[in-house]
Amino acid sequence: MTKELEPDLAALAPQETIERLRDYHFAPYITLAHIFNAPRGWGFDNRVLKQYALNYVLDGEGEFVVEGRSYRCAKGDIVLYRPYERHSIRTIEDRDFLSITVVFHFTDTQVPLEELFAGAHHFGNYANHAVSHRLAELVAKYHLPGLRNQLACQGLLLHILSELASRTAPESAPAASQSKTIARIVQIRNHLLANPQRELVPAELERMSGLSWNYIIARFKSTFDLTPHQFLIHARITKAKELALQSNLSFGEIAARVGYGDVHAFGKMFKKKTGMSLTQFCASVYEI
Repeated sequence: MTKELEPDLAALAPQETIERLRDYHFAPYITLAHIFNAPRGWGFDNRVLKQYALNYVLDGEGEFVVEGRSYRCAKGDIVLYRPYERHSIRTIEDRDFLSITVVFHFTDTQVPLEELFAGAHHFGNYANHAVSHRLAELVAKYHLPGLRNQLACQGLLLHILSELASRTAPESAPAASQSKTIARIVQIRNHLLANPQRELVPAELERMSGLSWNYIIARFKSTFDLTPHQFLIHARITKAKELALQSNLSFGEIAARVGYGDVHAFGKMFKKKTGMSLTQFCASVYEI
């Protein structure tokens, strides 16, 4: 891997990076790992990546906004962005801002990260934790050539993700029945994500999970901080963004692919939830 390719790789869709990654032969593929020293007053608005990204604050403070949710982060805090999640960063006060960024993806491999992370973006503080040391080691090894170093980077990343998952897991090990319930809620989430074009039918989800509709709503909300209806809208917006950036489909065709027969109704929904039209979204991404 060569340094001059790193900015391009982090901005590409996962499949577009594979041929350029010299020493990677399987997931997870790491396309960027660096330490960034931001000038005072630095920040950006409404960036969208097509891969996962971890941001670890080494020094200073910043306000992170991910899909409209704001997190004030200081030294030791970790934030995760998912593919196509709109995010912004602004430094706080007249201080420098130092951070580690790791961008990665799993190409077409279906990795159930949401089963581990339950929709979390902010994972708390890891100052002087093993995670902070692993992140520093990952950055150092990432810039060294050779398969051995890339394998080490992949192992470090998996260790880090495992540690982050431990923060989002329940405080005590769930009983077998609770584990099955969580698995069923994740199954519903995956169904909605894979079928954004379909209407939400409570009876269908009850049959799928064996749970009552009221219980599904309560457990889904506690797990993902959204109701099933809200999550379906989120899934439709995410899919629409992906299709707009990666296909030549018309807006009418995109609307149909995410469950809207009326392109005007789709446009109103998209603008209400994102604050911009789909055309403005595409323009803002390409400008960024």
